[in-house]
Amino acid sequence: MKDRMISLDVFRGLTVGLMILVNNPGSWSHIYGPLRHARWHGWTPTDLVFPFFLFIVGVAMALSFGKRMEAGADVAALKKKVWSRGAIIIGLGLFLNGFPFNIPLNAQMASDFEFMDIFRRFLTLRYWGVLQRIGLSYLIGGLIILYFPRTSSRIIAVGALVVIYEFFMRVPLVDGWGAGSFELADNFIRYMDILLFGKAHLYGGTGVPFDPEGLLSTLPAVVTLMSGFWLGEYLRKPIDHQEKLSNLSVLGIMLFFAGSFLSLVEPINKQLWTVSYVITMDGLAIMMIVVSSYLIDVKKMNFWIKPAIVFGSNALVVFVGSGILGRLMYMVKTTNAEGDIVSIKHALYGGIFVPLAGDLNGSLLYALTNIAFWLAILWVLYAKKIFVKI
Repeated sequence: MKDRMISLDVFRGLTVGLMILVNNPGSWSHIYGPLRHARWHGWTPTDLVFPFFLFIVGVAMALSFGKRMEAGADVAALKKKVWSRGAIIIGLGLFLNGFPFNIPLNAQMASDFEFMDIFRRFLTLRYWGVLQRIGLSYLIGGLIILYFPRTSSRIIAVGALVVIYEFFMRVPLVDGWGAGSFELADNFIRYMDILLFGKAHLYGGTGVPFDPEGLLSTLPAVVTLMSGFWLGEYLRKPIDHQEKLSNLSVLGIMLFFAGSFLSLVEPINKQLWTVSYVITMDGLAIMMIVVSSYLIDVKKMNFWIKPAIVFGSNALVVFVGSGILGRLMYMVKTTNAEGDIVSIKHALYGGIFVPLAGDLNGSLLYALTNIAFWLAILWVLYAKKIFVKI
């Protein structure tokens, strides 16, 4: 079990490293294609990050809950822990969305600042986001696991989530919305979020108010987490490890092709978190875990894993920390060589990385430098055995 936990940490660390890479380019105008999200339908390597992380959360829940239940843990206490942990993760996501809550971080902000601006920030605060989805998926998944101890009951509960999602996406409930549309303009996820939360509280980066981590699309995201949970339960079974990996490799390949085939009926779409996307990403996640475990547990090729373990050991620190630092790099200003007032990020990218490697490779080098920066910080925490958990 210990080795498999190392394999999980390696997979988690690689996923977190890829997250830092794709979230921190020097310029969003200069990014290699594989490091961009798919514009709408389809997927790129970047679209693996979020489902892989949710899948890993599910695997970790199976290992953690299993150990606690075997040790005689109180189910009521576990339920309380699920509620509190889910709420904290959601709260951290809301904090990141609002940061720095209009507190002045440069001269222009200071000149226009009024104390009430802090409270006005909540009028346009985006409610949804990555951490919110993780927290809500963890909460719903955890409650399914604890309230439905039988596997058959859990399967029924997860199936109900899929049915609810497909019902709202496909049944013509509102004129001009849904009715089987999986396009940006008129999908039912967008309609529901606008109705319940208002346009001001949704993500606007697509050109219209639409949140890629909206309420309805969180339901199939829970399915991704539960898929990881069932994989974790399978890993705990007392059978030969190589036999497990062989069975899982077949399952992963089957799911990948099943999701790809299903895309003929329902497109693979990360922003809508379609069922075909769930199945395809589940297949790829299982194959990645198989490869990781095969290299580490079977072939004992451990020379490369320490950086990944370090990244995986404090995933919450690097996610929240990189989010805060990224915002600060935009908001704190300095003067560049031409005397213009620019953000620190623009000054670093334009003054160091572009002259060194050009626009495109400089943007990539900036992202790689972010990885090195956070690896150094996490390495210190790892060496001091400081692991931030909630």
